[in-house]
Amino acid sequence: MAKVFFLGCNNDQIPYLHAAQKLGFKVIGTDINANAPGAKLVDHFYNVSYTDIDGLKRVAEIEGLSGKDRIFTAAAHFAYEGASKLSATLNISFISPDAVDACIDKTKFYALLKEHNVPVPPTDLYTAASLANLDPHKVYFLKSDYGKSPNYCYRIVNGQIPSLPKVHDLYYRRHFLIQEEVRGTHYRINLYAEQTCVFLKFSDTAAVPIRVLGPGHADVISKLRKVISALGLETQFTKFDLIINEEGWNVIDIGLDPPMRLMLLCKYLGIDFPSAYTRYYLLEDASEMPVWYDICKPVVIQGSPQQGFKFIKIGGGE
Repeated sequence: MAKVFFLGCNNDQIPYLHAAQKLGFKVIGTDINANAPGAKLVDHFYNVSYTDIDGLKRVAEIEGLSGKDRIFTAAAHFAYEGASKLSATLNISFISPDAVDACIDKTKFYALLKEHNVPVPPTDLYTAASLANLDPHKVYFLKSDYGKSPNYCYRIVNGQIPSLPKVHDLYYRRHFLIQEEVRGTHYRINLYAEQTCVFLKFSDTAAVPIRVLGPGHADVISKLRKVISALGLETQFTKFDLIINEEGWNVIDIGLDPPMRLMLLCKYLGIDFPSAYTRYYLLEDASEMPVWYDICKPVVIQGSPQQGFKFIKIGGGE
């Protein structure tokens, strides 16, 4: 029986865990939480964090994992860092460590975007001398260099810098970046298996699927796909956050983890997205992945993981 090393076994990962089992895989699960909901569902469970590379290697050795097995995660971005390093050690097909690093390290990511002529907001490394260069009439964001922690993203008004951490950690590895605020309409782009999914974001808690960005759609997507190609992510699922205004467009972020909005839209339409996504990654089979023009329906997705979600059909009804 083929084995899959499954990183992260909490509630959000359970549907993907079940999907891997239905595909016939023996699931080797790990999680920092010894009481993770998936701990009792996997074939073998190990209380190891996905950031503990040495611990993951020990599990792989115990389980006799090799290049013929698979690695999978539907957890946070740092799980991809662990999975990529482990896969490189075991010669298992997965995203390369360099590609994961370029996606999570904001300094490298913005440099890559500029290299491929993808616009980004004006961004510089933050130092004590940066204060003198701040325009008091502009608003800025101060971000740690690594990961996606909201705790290390500060909105700066009138040049007032908050107290920053003194010690480096998982999210703050070398420095902070100072970035000008760009006002405009926010979009989430999902790219996979020749599909382009577009969500217009009214806010962090409300979005609606749309077919295209509007004028310039083809040029934007072409440039994003070149970035994907440079990272070697052509067969992966990739997410981009964009802001578009009268002056143009800017990329703000990239994501590798499963897409919440697309998954919710599929759920609303009765499509088993976790099953399709797991098949896509473990079997390299895109046949069950949704076709955007078939599922792009007029419905507002509203809510949050904490408060729950509801669907408001445009034109009336829920």
